[in-house]
Formats: sequence, C-alpha cells, structure tokens
Amino acid sequence: MKRSIKTNTKIEIVEQKHSESLDNNKIRLITFLGFLFGFSVAIIGYLSAIYFREVLGTDNVGFLYTISFIIILIVLLNLHKILMRIGRGRTLMITLTLQILVIFALILADTSLFGVILMMIYYILYAVVWVMFDIVLEAYSTDGETGRIRGLFLSVMGLGILCAPLYATNVLDKFGFSALFLTSLILYMIMFVIVLTTLNHIRGHVKRRHIPIIETIRKVAKRTELRNIYLVSLVLRYFFATMTIFMPLYLIDLGFSLPQIGWMFTIMLLPFILFEYPVGILADKKFGEKGILIIGLIVMALASLLIVMTDSTSFYVWTAILFFSRVGAALVEPMQDAYFYRQIDGSNVALINFFRSSRAIAYIVSTGVATVVTYFFGLEAVFVMMLIVIIIGIYPAVTLKDSRISR
Repeated sequence: MKRSIKTNTKIEIVEQKHSESLDNNKIRLITFLGFLFGFSVAIIGYLSAIYFREVLGTDNVGFLYTISFIIILIVLLNLHKILMRIGRGRTLMITLTLQILVIFALILADTSLFGVILMMIYYILYAVVWVMFDIVLEAYSTDGETGRIRGLFLSVMGLGILCAPLYATNVLDKFGFSALFLTSLILYMIMFVIVLTTLNHIRGHVKRRHIPIIETIRKVAKRTELRNIYLVSLVLRYFFATMTIFMPLYLIDLGFSLPQIGWMFTIMLLPFILFEYPVGILADKKFGEKGILIIGLIVMALASLLIVMTDSTSFYVWTAILFFSRVGAALVEPMQDAYFYRQIDGSNVALINFFRSSRAIAYIVSTGVATVVTYFFGLEAVFVMMLIVIIIGIYPAVTLKDSRISR
C-alpha cells in the first residue's frame, strides 16, 4: 500500500507494507494457461532462427531479433498506461486476439519476407502475453507463498516447453512451418476462451497514478535489492536469448539433424520440470533465494565454458552439456522471480513491466552483440560472449540481501 503526503512542491509517495490474499483456484487456472503458453511459444521460438535463415539465406539473423525486442521494450515500458485505461483482463484478451490473427496470417504466408515481418510481430505480442500472465498471477498470490507459486508456475510452463522441441522438430521435418503455426493457433484459441470465461475481471486495481519511466528507473536504482535482482534477470535472459536463437543453428552446423536436435532439447529442458518447484519450496522454508541463485549462475558459467571448449560432435556429449546448462538456469529462474515479487504486490504494474523489460533488453544486447561477433569471428564467438556475461552476473547475486518468509 502507499499513502501520499502532499507538500507545497510535490507529492511524496510513502511505501507501506502491501496486502495480498491467496486464490488457489485462480492460481491453478493460470498455471494451466502457463502450460499451454509454454508449449505454444516453444514450438515456434526454438525454430524461429531456422525460419529466418531459410528466408534470408544467412546465419546472421540477430538483427531481426534486435529490432523486434527494441519494439518490445518500448511496448513494455508503456504497458501500464494501457492497463490503467482498459484493465488487465481486457488487455490480455486483446493481445491474445491479435496473436491469433498474426498466427493465422503466418499459416497463409508460409516462409516469405512477409512471414518474417509477421514473425517479428508474433514475438512482440508473445512478450506482452508473458508479462500479462505474470501480472495476473501476482494478483492472486501472497508473499509467503511466492517461491512455491512461482516455482510451480514455471515448472508447469516448463513442462509445456519440454513437450515442444521433439514435436516441433519432427513436424517441421515432415510437414513444414505451416503445421507448427496451426498448432500454435489452436493453443492460443484455447487460451483465449479460458481467459474470456474465467479471467475477465481480475481482482484488485491497477494504480491510476501516471508513473514516468524515469521515475520507475530511479526507484529501482535507489532500491539496491531491486537493482541487483534486475541485473541477475538480465544475465539469465541474455543466456536464454543466446541459447534459444543461436544454439539450434550451431548444432545444425555441427551436423545434427532436426530430429536429433529435438531429442537434445527435450532432454535439455528436463531440469525445469525437476528442479523449479522443489527449489521454490526450499527458498520459502530453508535457504532463501540468494544461495540458490549463486549456485545456479556458477553452473551456467561452467556449462557455457564447456560449450566453448568442446570440439565433440557426439550426440550424447552435447545433450549432457545442454542438460547441465539448464540445471543452472532452472535454479536461477524461479529464484529471481520469487526474490523480485517478494518486494512488491500485483498493483505495482510499472515495476513489474520494468522488471520484465529485462527480457527485451537482454535480447537486444544479445542479438546486437551476436550480429557483430558473428560477422567478424563466426557463430562460436557468440557463446564466448555469453560466458563473459554470466561470470559478470555472479557479482550482483552475491550482493543481494537474502530473504525468507516462512519456515
């Protein structure tokens, strides 16, 4: 909660302890939506670089993601204005509707320059949907359950993502991109119906005070814990961006087939199912987030070092390295979410939007860097840069103040 103290020159916003209440039914529903969303995103996301390369005829496709995520960043930093005008439920429904139309157009466009533009719009809308699910989930959560709720949501969404690569690579190999877009279309239509019938009126209200982005940045910069967890989030998203876009291209260059990559990615994603919910419980009850975050980042750094150093073309070696990399990510992802959401409540839409902008910024930086280093040094140099970023990211994790709510 906040109260305003009015003076002659300004309105001072005084932070007070926020109040929240738990709604398990809504949380279960949103978690199921996370599964559908995860599957839909992954069947396209892991293969989008292949789509771009097929159309443009080059591995250097990073600039397309850079443009897309610059737009995403602008949209997310202004999303709270839309939410204040039309509400969270309507914003989510409108975004889902637009995404359905874009995917339908992708089916008709197939692999073409127009399809590239549509794919970029798809990325913009999916980023908004992801943030909206975050906002809705927070509206029905409490601080004492944050680690478990976020861990469960991410685990179930991870299950959806886990189911996608093997399906997507085999469907692409046999039927082409149109079949993948059709699957995604069906999933988004199911999500739209569920949101329309059950989440049209979301509990609580969005704060209606206009919050300039500069004010939000200053607020995050002054609060050490928010600033440092944002930096950790940037590192994690940089890792995801690099691995999602460039690893499929790198594996193809090493001689692996699409079905082989599908199996690799399916096994690679298992840690998100195995670890995210349990570590959420551990963070709530015993250890807090800080130690788990640091361990996860160290594991990610070691895995990145293996990616850079190995010259093997063995299916089993690469599957093991990729699995190891996601063990680290599966420790970091729920912890950075839980740590951040302990600091705020669901009405702090501007802060949530800013925190989720880390994904856009990371993609902008990652793809921008990749465009340059790929041109001069080749695709492998992209993973060297990823290793450097992860090592740097350990410092802000170490400086976090640990937090535990329940025991």
